[in-house]
Amino acid sequence: MSAAEQQQRLRRAGLLRRQELGDSDRLYKVAIAHLEPIELQRLDRRGRPAAGQPLLRAEPGGHAAAPWPRDAALRRVIRAAVAALYALGLDMGEAEVVLGEGGRAAVRAAGVLRDAKLRAVGLARMAAWYEAAAAPVPGTAPKLLLGADPEFALVRPDGRIVPASRFFGDGAQGAAGSDAMLIGRRIVYPVAELRPEPAESPAALAAHLRRLLLRAAERISDPSLCWVAGAMPVPGLPLGGHIHLSGTPLSSRLLRLLDSYAAFPLALVEDPAGRGRRPRYGALGEYRQQPHGGFEYRTLPSWLISPAAAKAALALALLCARETRALTDIPALDERYVEAFYSGDHAELAGCLDPLASAMAATPSYAALAADIEPLLDAARRGITWDERADIRHKWRIPMLAPASNKRPNK
Repeated sequence: MSAAEQQQRLRRAGLLRRQELGDSDRLYKVAIAHLEPIELQRLDRRGRPAAGQPLLRAEPGGHAAAPWPRDAALRRVIRAAVAALYALGLDMGEAEVVLGEGGRAAVRAAGVLRDAKLRAVGLARMAAWYEAAAAPVPGTAPKLLLGADPEFALVRPDGRIVPASRFFGDGAQGAAGSDAMLIGRRIVYPVAELRPEPAESPAALAAHLRRLLLRAAERISDPSLCWVAGAMPVPGLPLGGHIHLSGTPLSSRLLRLLDSYAAFPLALVEDPAGRGRRPRYGALGEYRQQPHGGFEYRTLPSWLISPAAAKAALALALLCARETRALTDIPALDERYVEAFYSGDHAELAGCLDPLASAMAATPSYAALAADIEPLLDAARRGITWDERADIRHKWRIPMLAPASNKRPNK
C-alpha cells in the first residue's frame, strides 16, 4: 500500500493529523499486536525516542501484551494507534500518535512494525492468542451474553433538544440515565441512555429494553416531547447503539465481521443524514473493552428506532460472535464497500448484501436468528430507510400522554 493510500484511509477514518507539531503537542510511538500494545515510547519533536525507558513494553519472552496505562490520555494514544492499524488492515504494526493540548489523540503516521525484536514479541502474542482461542480448556467456556446501551434524544416541537439530565440526573445512574458529551469545555448530558441487564437472546434483551422505556416514560413528564433515535436525528447530535458481547474472545476478525454483517446492513437502512455521524462517531471497528471481561462494539447508530431494528442488530452481532470461524465472506476487507460505508453510497454498499445473506444462511446458528435478521435484509434490498423524526414510542408500544391544551374550556 502506498503512502498516499495509507493517508487516505487514515483521513477517511477521521484519524489523520497534520505533520507539524504545536508547541504543547506530545508525540508517541505505539507498537501494537492483535489490538493490544506491546510498546509505548515517548518521542522528541524530531521523532526520535526520548531519553529513558519506554512508558510500557511487553516482556520479550512472554506471550502477554503490556498492561494498558492508567493515565486516560495515554489510553487514548493507544486507542488511536489501534484504530489506525485497523483502518490499514494490519493486525500488527506501529503508529506515531500526537496528543494535543485538549487531550485529543490523532495519528501522524502508521505502518508495519520495523523493530525485529518487537515483531517477535508480537508474533508470539498472536500465536498464543490463536492457540488459546482454537482450543479452549474443556468446561471453561463462558456463556455468550448480549448487552447494550442504546441512546435516544428528547426533542421539543420547535426542534430543540431537551437535556435528558432534566429527567434522569447527570451521568450513569441506574438502568436508564443520561450520557455525557463534551461541548467546548463544558460537559453536558443531552442524551438518554438505556442500560438493560444482559441476555442470551435478542428477544430477551429487546424485552428488557421495552421495560426500561416504560420506566423512562414514568420519569419524562413533558408530553410534548418527541423521543427520537437513529444515527443523527437532530443535526449535530450523533446517537449510538453500542452492543456488548461477553463470553467470546475479542479479535480483529470478529470486529471485521461485525462491521460486515451488522454495520453495513444497518447503514443501508439508516436515514441518509446519518452519514454525518461518521467518522468522528461510528467508525468501523470501534470498540471498548469492558470491566466484565467482554467488550462493546461502538460502530452502530442507535437501532432503538423500533423493536424490529433492535432485534436485527442484536441478532446480527450474536451471529458474528457464534460463527466467527464459519463466516468467511468479509466485505469490510474490500475497499469498495468501506469507501461506500463512509461516503453513504447505498448503491455500492448494497452489492455486498446478497453474499452476506448467503454466508449467514449457511451457518448452524442462522435458523434460530433468521426471523430477527431477514426483515432488515428485506428492507435493505428494497431501499427502505428508517424515519429518524418518528417518535420511537409508537413502535415500542409505550403509552403517550396527550399534550395539555392551551385552550380554556368554554363556559
